[in-house]
This record gives sequence, structure tokens and C-alpha cells, in this order.
Amino acid sequence: MKPTEFRRELDRKWTELDNEAMVQKNSTGALCELIKLYERLDGGDRILADEAITEWIQSTNARKRFDALALVDQFRIQAAIPQLEAAETKLQRRTDPEAPYELAKVKRILERLRNTV
Repeated sequence: MKPTEFRRELDRKWTELDNEAMVQKNSTGALCELIKLYERLDGGDRILADEAITEWIQSTNARKRFDALALVDQFRIQAAIPQLEAAETKLQRRTDPEAPYELAKVKRILERLRNTV
């Protein structure tokens, strides 16, 4: 599968899982399924998944960002460092009530990733 097709398919899968979780009122349902899916990926597909997941960090959808951050943290996805740094800068400028909490999470994940290298 080509990288763009893989990305599209992973985005479609996230949307499907997120919609199912919303209907079931299960806020972590999509994330749990994404973790299972990620664990089944082989090396080449994991690299493609890492690229897609790191892009989700910049999503305008807060649920997608939450899932991306959780996956990056759980699987220590080093490729996410540049996106996390960009998110950190962006979050420092935001004034909405959620920004400080998301910023703290991004900083924690960045610290863990940098200490894993």
C-alpha cells in the first residue's frame, strides 16, 4: 500500500472508531482499538502509521489530537518530536481553557521522548 493510501485508510479507521465510540458514549473506545491496531502492525506499516499519527497532533479535532498524543506517549514515537515542538509553541499562544492542560501533556510527552533517545 502506498503511503498516501495508508494514511487515508488510517484516517478513515480513526473516524470509524471515533464515531462508534461516540455512539456508545465510550470516550476511550477509539483509542483502545487504535492501540490494538498499532500493536498488530509490522515494522514498515508502523513507520507509515507513525507518520500519520504525528500529523494528527496538529488536527483541529481535539479527540484526534488526544488519541495521537496517547499513542505517541504509549509507543514512544520518536518521529513525533518535531510535531510536538510545533504544538508546544502553538499551545503557548492559545488562551482557551483547555490549552494549559494540553500544553502540560505535550511537555510531559516531549520530556519522555527526549529521555528515551
